[in-house]
Amino acid sequence: MIASMDRLNVILKAFDGDPLDKKYVLERAFKNIPLGTYVSICDKKEGSPVLQADEEIWLEAALFREGRYSEEELNACAPIDEALIESMRHYEAVFMDMVDRYANKMEEFLISGDVPYAERKRIYYANLRYWNHMLESKKIDVVLMNHEPHQCYDYVLYGLCKVKNIPILYLARVFTIDTCFVVADWENPAPELREALLRLHEEEPDPNKPVELSKNYEAYFDLFRNKQPAPWYKPKGVKLKPQRFVSRWWRQAIKILKRDPKRFVVSLFSGQFWSRKLHQHKAIQFYDQHIRVPNLNKPFIYIALHYQPEATTLPLAGAYVEQDRIIQLLAAHLPPHVGIYVKEHPAQSERCRSEAFYQSLLAIPSVTFIPRETDTYELVDRCLAVATATGTVGFEAMMRQKPVLMFGHFVYQYAPGIYQIRTVEDCKSAIQEIMSQKEPHTVRDVRMFLKALEQCATPFPGPPDSPFEEYTQREKSELVGALIEQKIRSVVSGLPAI
Repeated sequence: MIASMDRLNVILKAFDGDPLDKKYVLERAFKNIPLGTYVSICDKKEGSPVLQADEEIWLEAALFREGRYSEEELNACAPIDEALIESMRHYEAVFMDMVDRYANKMEEFLISGDVPYAERKRIYYANLRYWNHMLESKKIDVVLMNHEPHQCYDYVLYGLCKVKNIPILYLARVFTIDTCFVVADWENPAPELREALLRLHEEEPDPNKPVELSKNYEAYFDLFRNKQPAPWYKPKGVKLKPQRFVSRWWRQAIKILKRDPKRFVVSLFSGQFWSRKLHQHKAIQFYDQHIRVPNLNKPFIYIALHYQPEATTLPLAGAYVEQDRIIQLLAAHLPPHVGIYVKEHPAQSERCRSEAFYQSLLAIPSVTFIPRETDTYELVDRCLAVATATGTVGFEAMMRQKPVLMFGHFVYQYAPGIYQIRTVEDCKSAIQEIMSQKEPHTVRDVRMFLKALEQCATPFPGPPDSPFEEYTQREKSELVGALIEQKIRSVVSGLPAI
């Protein structure tokens, strides 16, 4: 908890405009909290929330997402020293992976599709210097983000807050039940949910006593228990069948032409660019050429690969951001007769994939690539267990009483039937329990977890909307704003009472 004060100095990231009504969320959150300086990082100044404060600073988010800092800006910032650099080593290592995002955003890397190591270091230190100066010069007390830190610059900001003991909060959305939590640490998300679940088990120890749920949470329970659920959060219009090179790229080319004509022209006349694209397309073709119809009568672990790059793996998967590490660890400790069925994400493009990646997986005897269109719910129902970093498939499997080997950090990590895998021993013991055909978690366990969620989670304002939610968008914005205020008050002392 930080010291008492008359006014808060805050950084607010990505709270701009519709469709979430994010501006109203913040107006509600800070209605009763006096502000000194607030720094709003968003795409358009007119989209920035209007708050009562002594000083408002707007920063254009697009420039930071592309890692652009002028020499003039950096020279105005205080230099960084060895102590700060050493304290940030862990975050630097993650940033060096995360900066792959810049490859498709910055013109100088567009042709090669890669950011050289030296340039990654330069961008990292530019971010470190800029945001360290911002935190110190503006005496920032709290940082609030609209999502997990995963856009490079916001991860540096997150790391700096951690080493400086500045409270940093972000909204973590749980799409499967259209709710959200305000999270202070992505490695320990929503500890209040874990506590609520423990409390419920203490208060209702009788295994024969029914677990009552509200109308909408009863609807969630029924949905996920259906043979063929039709969730509102699944992406629509995703091509599942293999595509030829031209059919895969022509729509994207038109979008780039409309949005960034210069980028289009540079790409169009670059032999190196087309050579890279053809090489990448060959990687996806390799997967499609090696798929097999799965035998669902044999024992298997089901792995649905994550879409990348995205926050669900970087940072939320930690060291398992490269998903081949998950598969290698599992394969080393599964009995020889148990297969691993790997299904590529329907929306995954050539980015973050290579032919070498797929070849290394196929070199594992137990691994089989299966068609993207294979029904995920049938795979969940027929498998021994699901393995994922933080994927929705883990939540869906838990709801259907299937064990889940979880290689990341997300809200449902506290749910029944979830085995969090950090070490070799974690993996070995989880597999032993699963293979012993130990009785899975019960229907009552699932309902208990939903009841804990119901007590802790807050409806989230924004699409895709759950058909079971009873609140209006404005009512949900009010609830999320009140939640943010509550969380800020929990980490700041001396704020005026409501």
